[in-house]
Amino acid sequence: MAEHSYSFLLLFGAICVTLFFLGYIAKIIRFPSIVFFVLAGILLGGFISGEHTLERISELGIVLLFFYLGLEFKIERALQVAKKIWLVGLLDILLNFALIILLMKLLNFDLFTAFLIAGLSYASSSAITTKIIVDNKRVANPETELILGLMVFEDIFSPLILAILSSFAVTKTLSLKVIVIILIKVLAVFAIFTAITFLVRDKLAKLIDSILEEDIFVLFTLGLVILAAGITKKIGLSEALGAFLAGVLIAECGKEKEIEKYLLPIKDLAVALFFMIFGASIAIGKIKIDERLISILIVLIAFSIVGKFLTGFIGGLLYGLSKRSAAIAGFSIINRGEFSVVMTKFAPSTLLPLAGVYVLTMSLLGTIFAQYAPTLARLIFPRKKKKKKRKISYT
Repeated sequence: MAEHSYSFLLLFGAICVTLFFLGYIAKIIRFPSIVFFVLAGILLGGFISGEHTLERISELGIVLLFFYLGLEFKIERALQVAKKIWLVGLLDILLNFALIILLMKLLNFDLFTAFLIAGLSYASSSAITTKIIVDNKRVANPETELILGLMVFEDIFSPLILAILSSFAVTKTLSLKVIVIILIKVLAVFAIFTAITFLVRDKLAKLIDSILEEDIFVLFTLGLVILAAGITKKIGLSEALGAFLAGVLIAECGKEKEIEKYLLPIKDLAVALFFMIFGASIAIGKIKIDERLISILIVLIAFSIVGKFLTGFIGGLLYGLSKRSAAIAGFSIINRGEFSVVMTKFAPSTLLPLAGVYVLTMSLLGTIFAQYAPTLARLIFPRKKKKKKRKISYT
């Protein structure tokens, strides 16, 4: 027993140090650390396979990731964003979710697999997108409001996809009756959550103030988040939905800054482990070369790039942006990341390598597209040179 404990501590310590160095390198070269953590998992897969304790810790990554997304929302703000961005959001769902389901069905996949792949390819990585915007000082650019608004829309819609997918994974059927039952569950959860929020937010705010400096504060907050995640998972929905709603509850109390400060180290560790465990699950050395799967992967990547670009470009024009700014928006949202990784937990073992290579490829390509979005937009829509007026000589 002691030997096993020592082995785990040694492994866990080595992993944390490795992730630190990779994160530090990512910081220096200004590249999203997500990609490095996934690559670390691929390289260290042989050492960490079968370590269930690590996998359990990494599951907290999903919960805390969606909790932190919820902290960015207040109900009023979510409604305001929805009013401004709903048309672009619907275009996003059509091109990058509904169309992918149709494509996968045409390629003879069953409905569950088609839905899973569509969920995998739907959401851009808000972590990668916002990091590049901030690092490249593009916050004040005209297209940034649209990009961030769309990220918010996807953040709201993604937990719903996860809720449906979670139930679908258990029943393996998606009839109209099943969809209606899932939607009723989701609406009931939202209704109960909203009622609880307005009833307890003032008292909860006072409680948080009273224990903020106490060592039990982290236990209270972490317990609240994990309990909410566990409840939604127990009723057949995704744990991500419960965690997201717990974040919104804290935001409604006006205590999101305090919570972020105390839970950020735990969240960063869990999320880093989550992406590393995902990388280890890809098991590139065991991937069997299947011409059909490779062809499907290439088609999916092509559709994903074109679909997101058109979402940003057409959506930008609808939003009132110039063609160049709309093109920048399109190139900036091609990347995939954390949401796609979360979706892969429902993937069967035969599909997991395809899903892993897809996410890694889209993270790398999408990061490059986002990094050079202004340059690419200038190449497509160069600035028109003003014609010099000819001077007329009268002599």
